[in-house]
Amino acid sequence: MITGKARRHWASPSPGMILIALMAMAVCTCEEEEFTESPVNQFPHITLMKFSLTETKNGKKLWVLDADEANVFDEFISVDTVTIRFFDEKPEAYAVLRSLSGTLNTKTRNIIVRDSVRLLTSDSTRLFTDSLFWKNDSQKIITNSYVRIVKQDSTTIEGNGLITTPDLKKIEVIGAITGTSPVEFPKIR
Repeated sequence: MITGKARRHWASPSPGMILIALMAMAVCTCEEEEFTESPVNQFPHITLMKFSLTETKNGKKLWVLDADEANVFDEFISVDTVTIRFFDEKPEAYAVLRSLSGTLNTKTRNIIVRDSVRLLTSDSTRLFTDSLFWKNDSQKIITNSYVRIVKQDSTTIEGNGLITTPDLKKIEVIGAITGTSPVEFPKIR
């Protein structure tokens, strides 16, 4: 039993924010439906240990998914202990995502990762959440879960749901947002 009081302050969202939130939820819901026919009641065609998959475009490495174990089904690959490294044009890894489990759609290369999800960028920005959805065609990370982002200067952003790039340079928090920053503003007089 959990007891206690919680107080929330609600502000009326603008019509634009409501539209953005509904569109993001629709994208998350529609895209995650690809994974609802999970292979729970099926046996995998093959089980692989120390699995690695590289996604390329025009011969350039975009990302590499490594997993301790992979179970291959008709349209899905279920993976355990997942690491995904995202690469720039050089190719150097600029972000590393880790989670305990995930599911890859072999047709779209969309990925859902779950359980203790962590993303670390080359500038030491960290993201923590329970689940993320990688939308491969737009190269975006989407979630409707609680997220916590911590920058190198200790700036912290928390909220529910987000759309971002893997480098965490363009972050759009969908739901309520809170945060702290060590930046001190000068006195204005």
